[in-house]
Amino acid sequence: MSVFSRTVGLAVLAATAMLLISSSYGASSRSGGGITLPGPTTSPKIGKILPLARRELSRNVVERRGNNIPRYRKGKGKIAPYSIANQWCAAFSTWIWNKSGFKAYLGTKILWRAHDGTMVGVQVRDLTNWAIKNGYFSYRAKPGYLVAYGTSHIGIVEKINRVSGQAVGSIEGNIGNRVARVTVPMERVTGYISPVRLTPIQLDKSAAYADMTVPPAVLRRIDKSQFGQP
Repeated sequence: MSVFSRTVGLAVLAATAMLLISSSYGASSRSGGGITLPGPTTSPKIGKILPLARRELSRNVVERRGNNIPRYRKGKGKIAPYSIANQWCAAFSTWIWNKSGFKAYLGTKILWRAHDGTMVGVQVRDLTNWAIKNGYFSYRAKPGYLVAYGTSHIGIVEKINRVSGQAVGSIEGNIGNRVARVTVPMERVTGYISPVRLTPIQLDKSAAYADMTVPPAVLRRIDKSQFGQP
């Protein structure tokens, strides 16, 4: 529990995303936690993320007696590789990214070693701060992105209902002590995180066609007419 402090400042962070991101694009590489990261042109296709998340969903991952240690076969099998013996929603999501070939999140400040040795993110606030400062934050959802919501939860976007439900469907770890599908109302979303870095124009367009509440200060500076349909 200690690493998962409540993320009450995410709405304020979202309001400053436009300013912070604009200053971060001059470098051709990014570094964090002592690791130099490749540019987004080397990243594999985002389409690899959901098949792996769905595979983990199908393996009936459940904690045994709510002990924060996820196991396969409804809690009777071996320990899941993304277990960190603590709240594990961020660990699950970033482990899926890592195994799909997306490792930019290794630039976050707080990384733990998961059960299989993979370095994973563990805190929603840390992931969101990193996304805002380094160009990975988005106001619009896409399958394979991460969705942060509530005070301290995060999952992987699977589908988006923009017509009737105004909600995002996600696959998440540590929801009800298991890996499960969740429907997140868009008004609860505090941010989406892309596995590849976005350009400033892409960020502006995500705000113009947002799947979450956008701060008024951001909307005032965007001319929606300059963009085509999303």
